[in-house]
Amino acid sequence: MKKRIAFLTACFIFLFAFKDVNAERLESDNYVITFGNFNITSGEKSSANYNVTDTVGQTGAGPYGEYGSSTYFVGSGFQYIYQIDNFSFQISKVLIDFGELVENTHNTDSHTLTITTKGAGGYSVYAFEEHPLRQKNGSEEIPDTTCDSGSCSYTNAAVWTNQNIAGFGYNMSGNDIPANFIDNTYYKSFADNESADEMQVVMSSNNIANQRQATVTYKAGIGGFQASGNYETSIVYVAVPGY
Repeated sequence: MKKRIAFLTACFIFLFAFKDVNAERLESDNYVITFGNFNITSGEKSSANYNVTDTVGQTGAGPYGEYGSSTYFVGSGFQYIYQIDNFSFQISKVLIDFGELVENTHNTDSHTLTITTKGAGGYSVYAFEEHPLRQKNGSEEIPDTTCDSGSCSYTNAAVWTNQNIAGFGYNMSGNDIPANFIDNTYYKSFADNESADEMQVVMSSNNIANQRQATVTYKAGIGGFQASGNYETSIVYVAVPGY
């Protein structure tokens, strides 16, 4: 029996702002200066051959914590609040449609992620699924793939070419992708939000990014006892610039 599968992807960009606390305050009858600290020098400098921003002599500058792997992240100092250029994140299409799935045949669809972030700290893009592919008006699910050997997961990629093995997963190719996507036969499942899985990095770099692109290829397959109906989920992407 044929089954029709479709699901939506979505992008969320989180912006964080931190309020100055414990700032220095200097004042007289003629002025008031409030600032976190006083540097030897800071700002933007350029010549015919270079452009650079710097902070010299600042106390307490630097990143504290790590986004995605600790309970907090603080970017402290001029270099973390100075925006060098615009940040953008694009998804080429937001509907992935596998069409009609039949037993022991994998269907695929793909889209492209594009990111530009010219902050000196690079960027990271995270992803997770809201839940496995599930009947729109029911409870039946297409399980997340474990690949041919049963060894792939949301943290580990493995070969998935045997079309007799049902499931749902994804492969990536292009710029700044995880190293375990060795080629187009390697797949992973998405971190499952319902199971409290930690969202996973799908693109990242410590360098300035200008139109860096990666293609996400989604794949789904069913066995002979899959209930008919429309199946769907949402994939959430979180793009984080590093300044």
